Amino acid sequence: TIIVFVGTILAVIYSARKFTSTVAATKESLKNRGISVSDRGVSIKTDKRLDMEDYVDATQRGMIKVLDAASFGKQDEIERTSS
Repeated sequence: TIIVFVGTILAVIYSARKFTSTVAATKESLKNRGISVSDRGVSIKTDKRLDMEDYVDATQRGMIKVLDAASFGKQDEIERTSS
């Protein structure tokens, strides 16, 4: 019975070390791809920098999509399709 108990403890220790090394290898692999994982969160490295014009353009595109998806101001269309 002592051999089974010691064997179980050794199996748990081996599994924990294997898991830790797998996690470390995965973190290193992701870091090489530009994704950094830490206890405080995830950060992604990008090569592209946005200047003010790119930021404003993206914001305007988003606003246009929101306005197109909104239902206000389309009452005439709703009345025509419902009758």
